[in-house]
Amino acid sequence: MTSGGRGPKALIAGTPGVGKTTQCRKLARWLSTRCITVGDVLAKTPYVRYIPELDTYEVVDFQNSRALVYMAVAPGDVVDTHAVELSPDPEVVVVLRKAPDVLYRELAERGWPSKKILDNVWAEMLDVVYIKAVERWGEVVQIDVTRRTPEETFEVLKLCVGEKRCSSDEVDWLGYAEKTGFLDFIERLSR
Repeated sequence: MTSGGRGPKALIAGTPGVGKTTQCRKLARWLSTRCITVGDVLAKTPYVRYIPELDTYEVVDFQNSRALVYMAVAPGDVVDTHAVELSPDPEVVVVLRKAPDVLYRELAERGWPSKKILDNVWAEMLDVVYIKAVERWGEVVQIDVTRRTPEETFEVLKLCVGEKRCSSDEVDWLGYAEKTGFLDFIERLSR
């Protein structure tokens, strides 16, 4: 998994809305490097297509998107994305996780379109970003940010990325959603 210092210092991944960009920026400042947000690198390029009804971009040219991201990232940078397949190999992969009911509420408060909220909540419940990261790199750290403040999450990240003392949280959002009744709620909304 590690790039031996030739790639980004860390990849901060996760479903949209979990706090990736906030943590990427904090970590980059702390490391005196740059936070590279993949969405910003690809926005307004011919390699993505804007979908107005979802207020989001879709990658339409994977090969050129990946090449552009690889060119934008320097050794030691911190990368922020939910599209882990576009990132160069980092030294540490961290996937931020958030309880689906909390994520749903926060995305709704942001005024996101319903379909975009549902897509992202389902992705979080089904571990989509985490599974893709594990399939690609094997060793992946999960940090449950649900009950942590951004400052508490940052302290965990500093230990993991700065001191290589990583501790992965247990996450089972599908079981949690079933137990709390949120799964029934989200299934009804998705019909």
